[in-house]
Amino acid sequence: MSDVDLHIDKIELPIEVSVEARSWAREVLNGLTLDEKIGQLIHIATWSNRPEDHQQEVESIIKKYGIGGLIFFQGTPEKQATMTNEYQSLSKVPLMISIDGEWGLGMRLEGAEPFPYQMTLGAVQDVDLIDKMGKAVARQMKRIGVNLNHAPVVDVNTNPQNPVINFRSFGQSKEAVTERGAAYMQGMQSEGVLACAKHFPGHGDTSADSHKELPYLDKSKEDLKSTELYPFVELMKKGLGAMMIAHLQIPQLEPEPNRASTLSREIVQQLLKQELGFQGLVVTDALDMRAVADHYAPGKVDVEALLAGNDVLLFVKSVPSAIAEIKAAIKAGKISENEIEGRVFKQLLFKHWMGLSGYAPITLEKINEEVNTHTRTINEALYKASLTFLGEESALAIKSAGHKTALISLYADGDKIEGGALSHHTLLKGNEESGGVPLFEKELADEIGPDLSQHTLRFDEITARKQEIIQLIASCDQVVLAIHDVKLKAPENFGITPEMINFIDQLLQEQKTHLVFFGNPYALSSLNSISAARSILLTYQENKYTHKYAAQALLGKYKPQGKLPVDINKRWCAGSGL
Repeated sequence: MSDVDLHIDKIELPIEVSVEARSWAREVLNGLTLDEKIGQLIHIATWSNRPEDHQQEVESIIKKYGIGGLIFFQGTPEKQATMTNEYQSLSKVPLMISIDGEWGLGMRLEGAEPFPYQMTLGAVQDVDLIDKMGKAVARQMKRIGVNLNHAPVVDVNTNPQNPVINFRSFGQSKEAVTERGAAYMQGMQSEGVLACAKHFPGHGDTSADSHKELPYLDKSKEDLKSTELYPFVELMKKGLGAMMIAHLQIPQLEPEPNRASTLSREIVQQLLKQELGFQGLVVTDALDMRAVADHYAPGKVDVEALLAGNDVLLFVKSVPSAIAEIKAAIKAGKISENEIEGRVFKQLLFKHWMGLSGYAPITLEKINEEVNTHTRTINEALYKASLTFLGEESALAIKSAGHKTALISLYADGDKIEGGALSHHTLLKGNEESGGVPLFEKELADEIGPDLSQHTLRFDEITARKQEIIQLIASCDQVVLAIHDVKLKAPENFGITPEMINFIDQLLQEQKTHLVFFGNPYALSSLNSISAARSILLTYQENKYTHKYAAQALLGKYKPQGKLPVDINKRWCAGSGL
């Protein structure tokens, strides 16, 4: 038995590894040069919506350096599958294909219907639905040749102002995050797509965006274990295949200034691999992000990530620089070739589990149609289950027959285009399904009839029209205030302007108002008189599903089952409907 065999035979994974898998991986490893072994640890970024010269550049890197994988970003399912077929045909070793698809392919690809955001799933009480979603996500990914999804996010979002996690988290309860993250993970992995939980050791209590700068997290190991680490540890027990390391500055674990957790041996090798015993694939967050790229040059950052203990170097900016620096580190005795081989062998075992040892080209016929098979059915069930009612149960449904009702549609200063959401323009214009009127408003109008008076108000019209609206609705028995086009993220208060806050507070204090909020629940925290609302209905997102079920709930045709996954004020807190 060779020296290679002696050290790689000790490698264990959190998934089942067959004798056949070890034999295939050993044979592939023995056929690689040192440069090719290093190349296997490198995964670069690619897009299916970029010009032809981008694809040619990627093809050249695959042929010249023998990289181990690709992470796809924006494009279309058919184009990505076409490019994957071409890339795989050029690669000596089958490529691991990944995507950052927290809410499925629709997070990145046009023509793929997205699944709900994780905050929305945090309100869903039937966790089996999330397992089914995980299976559906995996099936659509396998259909276009993706075998690793950088999801779920299992960060516990304890900071409402978090600019980068927030709606991407299942919520602020570590137990709820764990339960839903495990369901998503197990659903995907049961269908042969590897889950990659992120962002270890926990990005939920940060106030900076690691895409733009290095976030600071001043917590001890004990503090992290009590909250942030909990979901990661629990998912590890359930067979989690891969883990993504966050770009965070955690001085109590890594004292060197500007050394992100991704590049910290204390955090990756000592804490994750040795102390917690994680045997899966350890993946860096993107190495082009400013949290690390601002402090280390291309090539230097890659070798630091490898020395820290990472198995996969994701989104490497310069492959030649990375290989040269890693070879120099081997020559200097900073890392051994045996360690490189062990990490390559681990990745090859996962590739075998993914079915890549017998790779066959992707069939392109009907691919766009089949990517969305069953998506709508699962989405309808998830959005329906997520709707959350706050207040006394008797106050949920409005009184329709014989009661004068005012419907005010208030539009925030929201995101113009956001994956899966209706844009401001689309909402104002309406859509085909509702005959030119937003679906929620149409369903209420159809049911209530002439007793309903409708008023539309934009955030930038409030100063000029507030008194007019207040006078028009003064004689109404009840008011429905629907808030549309809320921004997803915390900066700029989710698009809720000071004028909106003043108007909403006045309305809640002066009228029997049912508030329907189509957006991130954290945004409600800025309302001073929220407790004066007759009822509050939260939908978390805005689309045809949430419009439909919000109208049905308000009309007494459907009883919401969701529970609030985060605190918004002292009256309404995480996990409680009241």
